[in-house]
Order: sequence, then C-alpha cells, then structure tokens
Amino acid sequence: MSRPLLSKIDSWSNHEARVLEVFGLALMLLRHEIDLPDQEVDINRKLWFCIHRTNRELSFNNRGLISPPSYDSKNAPDRDDEERAARENKRPDFSCGFYDHQESDPDKSAKFYVIECKRLGSPSSTWVLNKNYVRYGICRFIDPKWGYGKSVSSSAMIGYVQSMELQDILIEVNNETANKTLIPIKLSGERWIEGGVNHLEQSLNRSRVQPARFRLRHMWVDLRCRTLGN
Repeated sequence: MSRPLLSKIDSWSNHEARVLEVFGLALMLLRHEIDLPDQEVDINRKLWFCIHRTNRELSFNNRGLISPPSYDSKNAPDRDDEERAARENKRPDFSCGFYDHQESDPDKSAKFYVIECKRLGSPSSTWVLNKNYVRYGICRFIDPKWGYGKSVSSSAMIGYVQSMELQDILIEVNNETANKTLIPIKLSGERWIEGGVNHLEQSLNRSRVQPARFRLRHMWVDLRCRTLGN
C-alpha cells in the first residue's frame, strides 16, 4: 500500500493525537508509582519518566513522539511578535514541539503543543485547587502575558485529582469558568471513569491571543487512592 501524500496529512492533528496518546498512557502509569508525592511540581517530575516509558512502547508501532517534550521550559518566540514578548518568560509544564513542513513560512514552522498541569480536589490550606485550575491554568491560554498555545489551534491541561467526587470537581471548576465568562468544560464520554483517566473538552474564544477559536482538551487522572503526600 502506498503511503499517503504529505499534502493529505493534517500535521497538527497527527501531532496532537500522538501527544494525547503518550500522555494519556503515561498518566495511567503514574497511578502505579510508589509513594506518589502531593505537590504539582513533584508529580510532574514523576510523570516525566512515565512519558519516556510510554513513548518507548508506542514507538515500536510508530505512534510515539520523535522528540522528548520540553519540561518546565520557557515559551518559544513567536514570529508574529516584533520584539520579545512577556510570554517568552513564562514556563508551561510540558511543551511538545515539531516542525510542520506544511507551513509555508519556515519562520512559523516550529509548532508546540502545550500542556499545563494543576491539582484538583478539596482546598489545600489557602490554595483553592478547583478555582485555581481555572485562574492559573485555563486563563494562561487566553491571557497574552502567558500566551500558552499561541499560533496553534489546540492545547491541553492535566488535572491531578486528589480528592472529592469527579462530578463535584467539574461543577466547581465550571462555576469558576462562568465567573470568568468562559465556555464550560464538558466530559467527552457518557460517564466518569473511576480510577482512570477522564477526557474532557472546552472551546475558548480568545480575543487577545491568536487564533481566537481554540480547543482546550483536559485529561483528569484519578489519583485519589494514590496520593500519599510528602
């Protein structure tokens, strides 16, 4: 069978599918990690190694990522910015880059699928997890000072579920999206998967970050029986 023409392949959709598969399976591995820490930055570090293991297995069937994601690295410059922008000092948790050879302008051919991670569940001391998932997570994709996902059509967030019922978390998160006049998040499937990874979706209308029409995917991994604390 002949290979499909490059012109017939949607480079971004193909890249996104690979990223989501790698991270989705890595999150399942994360659930089995011994002594899983409580804090986001420490969980991210555990996830980093799960990504490598998952990618190795998927690569045998040409379904993995060619290059490792960037970890806690600054946003790359964007060709549409005439000078250094504030967003170049911001650090998304993971950034999965590739060269899109369908892009006519080589200066715009380096594209990045950004993933931001946040904890979900009951408030932790003065940090209200579910509200801050929106304030310091979702809003970073619409605030030009952060500019996550600029110049691409989609990105993702990972939610580390540490407590509370999944539906109650979604209600609280969407109460905050309403406060920010954002479109609510919706569960992709018909029901929640207890002890697994749940996929949710959200459309964003970004007036100050291009492209304005933007899809934010959410992967919520159930760590309620796994998070043991530091």
